[in-house]
Amino acid sequence: MIEFLLINKVLMFLINAVALWLAFLVYHNNPKREINKLFILMTVSMLLWVNFAFLARYVGQGQIYQSLLFIKIAWFVTPLLFLFLSLVAVYIIKEEKKYRLLNKIVLFLGVIAAFITGFTNLVIKGIKFENGNLIVVYGKGMIPFLAAVMFLMYTTLYPLFKKYFKSLEEEKKKIEFFLIGIFIFYLANIIFNIVLPIKFKVSQYYYIGDYSTIFLLGFTAYSIVKHELFDIKVILTSIFVALIAILLALDIFVFTPELLIQLFKSLLLVIFLYFGYLLIKSVLQEIERREELEKLSRQLKKANAHLEKLLELRKELMHIVSHQLRAPLTVIRGMISMWCAGDFKNLSKKEKDDIKRKIYLSTEQLNNIVNDLLETMKFEEGYFKFKFKPVSIEELITEAINILKPNYEKKGLYIKFKRLSKTFPKIQADREYLKQVFLNIIDNAEKYTFKGGAVITISQKDRNLLVEISDSGIGISLEDQKKIFKKFSRSQKSKKINATGSGLGLYIAKQIIEAHSGKIEVKSKGENKGAAFIITLPIIQAKKIKYSQMRLD
Repeated sequence: MIEFLLINKVLMFLINAVALWLAFLVYHNNPKREINKLFILMTVSMLLWVNFAFLARYVGQGQIYQSLLFIKIAWFVTPLLFLFLSLVAVYIIKEEKKYRLLNKIVLFLGVIAAFITGFTNLVIKGIKFENGNLIVVYGKGMIPFLAAVMFLMYTTLYPLFKKYFKSLEEEKKKIEFFLIGIFIFYLANIIFNIVLPIKFKVSQYYYIGDYSTIFLLGFTAYSIVKHELFDIKVILTSIFVALIAILLALDIFVFTPELLIQLFKSLLLVIFLYFGYLLIKSVLQEIERREELEKLSRQLKKANAHLEKLLELRKELMHIVSHQLRAPLTVIRGMISMWCAGDFKNLSKKEKDDIKRKIYLSTEQLNNIVNDLLETMKFEEGYFKFKFKPVSIEELITEAINILKPNYEKKGLYIKFKRLSKTFPKIQADREYLKQVFLNIIDNAEKYTFKGGAVITISQKDRNLLVEISDSGIGISLEDQKKIFKKFSRSQKSKKINATGSGLGLYIAKQIIEAHSGKIEVKSKGENKGAAFIITLPIIQAKKIKYSQMRLD
């Protein structure tokens, strides 16, 4: 029994020393970060729980009042430990804003559970000793207390698992280690601190659940330090130095009775601590050098990506010059040269008008290509300016229809605007650029339709506005649908019908819609079966944004 008590004392000493050392390391690296502060609170509540649970059993049967007081304190901080653990979990995955309401519920529940446990007899009615083992006499509130603790466990695990399955590999590694520590801690406590003493009346293995806290601390510190502050090598090296120092101190003050030998071993301890400090310092220097190399590597990757982008732009520019710009320029140059040479003198008025029309169409095509190309280059540079204000989609569509309606009437086509609701909420948008999108698509519907017309429908689904622009025109093949929003993408049929198109209009429209946090898609049953463009725009966007410079990667 004496040896067992000595082992418990040594373990308690080690747990306290390691926990305080870990807390110091985590806090020392960045004392202002919220997660570091929460880690300290979690560590303090954990140490209060473990130490007072140990003291309650250590003082023994002769001090019932003190034992009851200590066990009450231990159980008082238990929900607080789970409360801080739940908050640390949310901060580790950086989703504290997303779970703001849940955090408030956790805080309220943890504080209420702690208060009821510590200041009433609803959870702990009393204690007794049987065969030297402390037995807790539970009150009527034990079941609700366990339900609260299980809920706090759930609020720790749910955000972690949800984030884990949506994360990339690097993010998963951080969550994995934290989950391992929590799993060991929860499993040990459920078995040895809940199931065995409550269900089977077995209390002598309590210490296994209490001592499992060291796994929780270790893996939590690993997750915070490894992935947020600096490297695990510092933690491991520091823990190694701390453990050796603790063991040397135990040997000096517990197992060495002679004063002279104590002084000699103390000198060795001081020397060891000095070289341990140098070791930790060298590890820190190594990490700083590695971080510099990683920084240079990231800069090199960024420069390489930029170079690849420039090469891609060069390739696209060559494509534009050789295919898009050359064709209209060749027509204009050829016609003008023939005109200057006097080849048109003997032509009829109709033939001359036809030549003028060809020159005009080629000039219009060239103008469209240059304008769309300049617009596209603004997006390609990576930054684009939008002025977000409350906008009525109905007004924008009505304006676009009024502008383009004469073109429809000239061809004998109809254009209809259907509203599936009496009123629609405004959205945050750049009015001019969004109007440009509607003009582009409604104009295309007229150009590629020869019979029937177009129908524009606006509806609301959940928190989104849906605008569908459908026509009865030439349709789009399945192959062309896959590339229709890419730069310079035009089918052979559309080129014959509309020679002035640049092949950039729908690409620009897609960029504008995505910059508004929306999406655009096309549907068509095939050639000569019409087409429908569906634009989805969120109703709620960043209301605080009045001016936005957005990056379009």
